[in-house]
Amino acid sequence: MTARDALPMVAPEKDSPFNVVMGIWTRWVSLKDFQHSDGDSNLQDSKEFMRTGEAVENMINGLPRAQWWAIRKARGISTVWLFPNLSLANTLEEAEVALIPKMENHIDTRRYFY
Repeated sequence: MTARDALPMVAPEKDSPFNVVMGIWTRWVSLKDFQHSDGDSNLQDSKEFMRTGEAVENMINGLPRAQWWAIRKARGISTVWLFPNLSLANTLEEAEVALIPKMENHIDTRRYFY
């Protein structure tokens, strides 16, 4: 048992920069199927919103498959957890640890961290 294992899991802050960016991405995923190509658009279709959603999508797509699923499961995009030998909570934490530095350095997401 390591020192990290002895610490209780603390839920991330609701307004943390990570959760704000992930909230934008979750909304982007749910709306991207309803985008209009004829010039009419949803109010959420600002360039900032679209760039942030696309950037996070690319970051998530670069994660190992278990972390990819964990993000989607935690955000309600998927209802299935295909990795019974892995802890969803631990895999989700690993995904967050991998994504935060990418978000802090990406031009379309870093503004949320500073």
